[in-house]
Amino acid sequence: MRGFLKYGSYRLLGALVGPLPPRIGYGIARPASWLLHALSPTIRHNVTHNMSHVLGLDASDERVRASVRQVCLNIAKGHFELFRLSRLSIDEIQALTQIEGKEHMEQALSRGKGVVVVGAHFGNVDVLLQLPAVYNARFVAPTQHIQPERLFEYVQSLRQRNGVRLLPSDGPLMEVFRALKRGEIIGLACDWAIADNRRQIDFFGSPAWLPDGPVRVALRTGAPLVPAFGLRLPDNSFLLRIEPALELPQTGDHEADVAAGMEMMLEVVERYISEHPEQWLIIAPVWQTH
Repeated sequence: MRGFLKYGSYRLLGALVGPLPPRIGYGIARPASWLLHALSPTIRHNVTHNMSHVLGLDASDERVRASVRQVCLNIAKGHFELFRLSRLSIDEIQALTQIEGKEHMEQALSRGKGVVVVGAHFGNVDVLLQLPAVYNARFVAPTQHIQPERLFEYVQSLRQRNGVRLLPSDGPLMEVFRALKRGEIIGLACDWAIADNRRQIDFFGSPAWLPDGPVRVALRTGAPLVPAFGLRLPDNSFLLRIEPALELPQTGDHEADVAAGMEMMLEVVERYISEHPEQWLIIAPVWQTH
C-alpha cells in the first residue's frame, strides 16, 4: 500500500505540477520544502550529518540548519524540474543552460574511446543527463533501482529523453562497457556507493565509503574521466561546468592507481561542494553515523 501511495503521489504531482509555469512551480517548491524538512526526520537527520562534515567543526548550528533548509528547497525545486524538463525540447533545455568547458568534452570524445563523465548528486542531475544531446552523442548511466517498480519506470520515462538511457544499478552493467566501445558517453556518480564497487577514502577530512567504479572503468577501458557538474544559478537557470579530463596514473600497480585516481576525482568534487554546499542534494548518510 505504501508503494502504491508513493507511486500515485508522483503521478499526481507530475500531472499537476509539470505543466505549471516556472513562476508558480518554483513558488510551490518553497512550502513543499518546508513540509519535506518538517515531515521527513530521516532526510533531515542525514542531510544535517552530511552538512556538518562539509561545513566543518567551526560552522555554527544555525549555519548547518540554514544549509539543510536550503538543500530541502533545492530538492523540491529539482522535483518540479524533473516533471517540467520531460516536457521541454532539447532546444528549450539548452536555452536554460549555459555550458562552460565544451572544449574539454570535445577533446575527450576525439580520443575515440568514449567518455566517463563523473559527477555527484549536485545542482541538477536531470539537466546534466541531457548533456550528450549537445554533442549529438548517446548517454548511458546506472541509476538507483527505486521501488515500487511502477515508480521506477515512471521516473525513467521522465528522464530518458534526448538519447539518454538509464540502467538499474542492481542489474547487469555490461552495456556500460559496450557504450564506451561505441564511443558513447557514460555517467557515473562518485559521492555515494549504491553497489559493491567502493573503498574507504578520506572525504572532507573523514573516512567514507565511496564508489571506485568511475576510476576502475576509465583505467580498464582507456576512456577519459571527465568531471562535470550542473550548477543552479539564482534565477533557476543552470551552469553546466565540464572540467578537463583527469590524467589518471598508470604505474602498473592497479590498486594504487585506483586509489590515486580517486583522490584526484574527489579533490574536484570537494571543491564544488565546498563552494556550494546547499547544492549537494544527497539524502543518504555519506559518513558513518553513530
